[in-house]
Amino acid sequence: MKKSALSPIYNTFDWVLAWAARFGAIAMVALIAITMYDVMTRYFSIPKFSGLNSTMVQESEYWAHGILFALLMGYGLTKQVHVRIDLVRDMMPRKIKYVMEILGITIFLIPFAYIGTIYCFDYAVKSYVDGEVSPSTVGLTNIWILKSTLVMMFGLMLLAGVSQLLKSVDGLLGNLTAEQEVHVLGGSH
Repeated sequence: MKKSALSPIYNTFDWVLAWAARFGAIAMVALIAITMYDVMTRYFSIPKFSGLNSTMVQESEYWAHGILFALLMGYGLTKQVHVRIDLVRDMMPRKIKYVMEILGITIFLIPFAYIGTIYCFDYAVKSYVDGEVSPSTVGLTNIWILKSTLVMMFGLMLLAGVSQLLKSVDGLLGNLTAEQEVHVLGGSH
């Protein structure tokens, strides 16, 4: 196996995605804490903190869930945790699998993530400019923050797609270890 000129690029992208996932893990802890707080205040008559109401707490739950999902999606793609239907592909030679991966990422994933990033950016900016708030009169404000997580999600997915594309090219050239290959082609489940 020879040294790859692409590996510093995709290793940097994967490092960024791993850090985003760490922040997503914080959102998971927040989601658990908010949900526990919601249950305790609702069913055990524990008073809410001053200034909070049930609507705000419940909306905070889906905010934390949205942030969690947005920050982990790209990382999950690099770890092959997405659904694959590999019945036919698993019977193909390794090089054909890499070609299929390259074509799929180039034709579907990267354009989809790019278009999603552009449209969601406009969506978040419009929300900010309009001063959008919750449809509930007692809900959360600054909805643009939540809508901005969609921009992060698609942006991180785009970054993950480029990382996987570069790894697939390296794999096609024979520059990946068996462990690295599993994170590109899947198959270790």
